[in-house]
Amino acid sequence: MEQETVNILIPVIGAVIAFVSAVVTWYLNERSKRIYEEYRRKEEKYSELIRSLRGFYVDSFNKEQITEFLNQLNLCWMYCPDEVIYKAYNFLFMVHSDQKHSDKEKEKAVGELMLAIRKDLISRKPLKKTNLKPEDLVPSLYLCKFKNLQ
Repeated sequence: MEQETVNILIPVIGAVIAFVSAVVTWYLNERSKRIYEEYRRKEEKYSELIRSLRGFYVDSFNKEQITEFLNQLNLCWMYCPDEVIYKAYNFLFMVHSDQKHSDKEKEKAVGELMLAIRKDLISRKPLKKTNLKPEDLVPSLYLCKFKNLQ
């Protein structure tokens, strides 16, 4: 190879390397921003879901908060992993007024829900796939016939 060709190729190769480096850096930065934004949204939504749990406490039974919990649970289908949704529905089955479960069982169910939420937030992984099926979406009216809620 002639010296003249080498002198031309060196700046071209340098420019290509700089361009590829810039593209990779931009991609990683945008991916990082997307993951952070998704985490922030999840944290806000989980906060609303947890806040509305207070409506289920015996001494502060609040149908507005229960309705808010059900609304937040329906939104969970958009951003929560399967485990959180399953644990939330399990909690609802435990507190359902037609079902008789001990306070210990109910506390365990809410604890499992909180743990699933915590694991999801700690993982910081974006939701990529699900094994849920349409029949897993239990209609809120069927599931939650809480006293004084209808």
